[in-house]
Amino acid sequence: AAPYEFSNSIGTPLREGLVTVHNLLRGADIRDKITIICSGKIISGFDIARHLALGADLCNSARGMMFALGCIQALKCNTNKCPTGITTNDKELQKGLNVPDKTARVERYHKATVHTAQEIIGAVGITKPSMLKPSHILYRNEDGKLMTMAEVFPELPLGVLVDNIPDKIQLQGGLERYGVWWEMGGIALEQMVDGTYNKVGIEETQTWQVTSSTAL
Repeated sequence: AAPYEFSNSIGTPLREGLVTVHNLLRGADIRDKITIICSGKIISGFDIARHLALGADLCNSARGMMFALGCIQALKCNTNKCPTGITTNDKELQKGLNVPDKTARVERYHKATVHTAQEIIGAVGITKPSMLKPSHILYRNEDGKLMTMAEVFPELPLGVLVDNIPDKIQLQGGLERYGVWWEMGGIALEQMVDGTYNKVGIEETQTWQVTSSTAL
């Protein structure tokens, strides 16, 4: 129900955002202390399995449940004129929402989707969702090359951002950006403490510029 331009252009897509959060928590060595709950077009059992493999602990499904409830994506959520009766206070339109029938549909959808995810996890040859890894998921890129998600989204080593070894030495192969974000986050935190945040710009230092000889 977000504005069109916001839903298409603002923020980070779920897959990239999830991997980023998962990796930053690993780099800070606090991944085991925080639960990641992801949501965003998670509709099928495979959607659940894929995002668990990429680092999520739990998956929320809003769109799928709305489809099961009868949503036809009429884009009328904010107008009080939803034709299915789901997002409206109009008494006449609300008659289109058969609560007993839709309740059963949503329940069946939820059970079937979770069951499918469990079947996929079992087919992989593991016994619990937490054992899913990016290497279990294959991805075909635009050139037709088949890769694992572990190759597409490499994991950050545990504690790499908080140890005593310079991050530039350890973060290679597309992981350099995490050093940039960590460094800029530290600067932002210092500015919040001294009261200069949003008053002084945060610029990337030269430390993390990748030269042509090391660029991938």
